[in-house]
Amino acid sequence: MESAFRPVLNRILLASLTLALLLGMPSFLAAQDVAALTGEVTDATGAVLPDVTVKLLDTKTNSSYETKTNSVGSYSFLKLLPGPGYKITFTKEGFDTVSLPNVYLAVNTTHTQNAQLKVGKSSETIEVRGEGSAVTLDTTDASVGNSFDMNMVHELPVQVRDNPAALLVYQPGVITSSSDDDPNQSREGAVTGARTDQGNVTLDGMDVNDFAGGFAFTVVGNAPVDSVQEFHGEVANPLSAEGRGSGAQINMVTKSGTNSFHGAGYEYYRTKGFEANDFFNNFSNPVVPRQNLVRNQFGAAIGGPVLKDKLFFFFNYEGRRDASSNQVTQTVPLTSFSGGSVSYINTSGGISTLSRRE
Repeated sequence: MESAFRPVLNRILLASLTLALLLGMPSFLAAQDVAALTGEVTDATGAVLPDVTVKLLDTKTNSSYETKTNSVGSYSFLKLLPGPGYKITFTKEGFDTVSLPNVYLAVNTTHTQNAQLKVGKSSETIEVRGEGSAVTLDTTDASVGNSFDMNMVHELPVQVRDNPAALLVYQPGVITSSSDDDPNQSREGAVTGARTDQGNVTLDGMDVNDFAGGFAFTVVGNAPVDSVQEFHGEVANPLSAEGRGSGAQINMVTKSGTNSFHGAGYEYYRTKGFEANDFFNNFSNPVVPRQNLVRNQFGAAIGGPVLKDKLFFFFNYEGRRDASSNQVTQTVPLTSFSGGSVSYINTSGGISTLSRRE
């Protein structure tokens, strides 16, 4: 009887271990796909205020967090989901309540949000608009980089729609090599002197680096622009929480569902009518026409709630279809070769011919 139940027990143990690893995985990955919030609360004279209740609300999912300022008026929230739609409220007895809506927390970034409370009634709320979404100076570390809000990317005709991390090539400290000094583009995308394959790309905290080609900012699979919430790129002084390598550190975060349904359908159409011809094609006589290229990139995305305030979903699909033709120039034998005659340049500089009979 015991031997009959042993395989069942082994399966149960294996399933339990797998579930434990999956549930524990976010704690290992959280260092690269989360945001943080910190700040200082003072009164009108600039004196720090301890014991101020600070509430943080994610208006998209109604997730809320609460803490109090310490003895020097500081507060902090760690391991927050990055993205827009946060609301911060500062409350203390004897002072007006201050509320900041529409706070944006960028991935892998510590956002600093200070507040000043004025003497008054805590039942009265002062709403401060404009500051919450403003870009603030990161004073918590010495890392150098930028966060990319994908709304900016969506408004541009981005060709690299399957990998937004490739946009890091336009940041300071990144090499953009030309075909003259680097015909194989072996240095294209090198960051602050590091090798091109020394970058590190994560998607929701998971390693998605493609090391096969040795090129910069390449990922396994695709991460379509319309599926990514934002990404953060660092070109210098990465923190110890970052991954391996001395090059750029790129953290991408996918979109997620909210309490409201949202989605989009799209198609991008490209034809040779909107593409410039090659310089040498135009210089030829007669002019060589542009190569034919018809590209369709299309897809759809949808997200929403499964259980309100509890469980959410997001789905994205993207397809690409290319129809193109290329001009190919090849060296072929002369007609005489089919008859068995081979001509070659001899040591005297003349031309010798060998026939099949020889």
